[in-house]
Amino acid sequence: MKLKLTVKNKTINSSEKMSILKLVKSQLAKHALNIRKVDIQINDLLNERLGTLQQCKINILLPGLPSINVNTKGRNMLQAIKRALKSLQQILVSKYQPSQPSS
Repeated sequence: MKLKLTVKNKTINSSEKMSILKLVKSQLAKHALNIRKVDIQINDLLNERLGTLQQCKINILLPGLPSINVNTKGRNMLQAIKRALKSLQQILVSKYQPSQPSS
């Protein structure tokens, strides 16, 4: 699984980048064998009522299956990433995990 992190209009140090990548790997560890590439893009969004929000876009490439795109917003970068990962896990479980047969 290749990880690519892009943050626009902001500089992050290497420890922040490593903690974000570690969070992504731990959240997607269950599906890591089926994920080829993960692209994470974080942008600033201006909102009149709330001020500056962070938008997190995650694109996952799955071999032989359609890609999954998730867009979420949060008050800070970490909140936006956590929301996106939670949505992504729900999509992966609902679409690609086989259901349990009922007895």
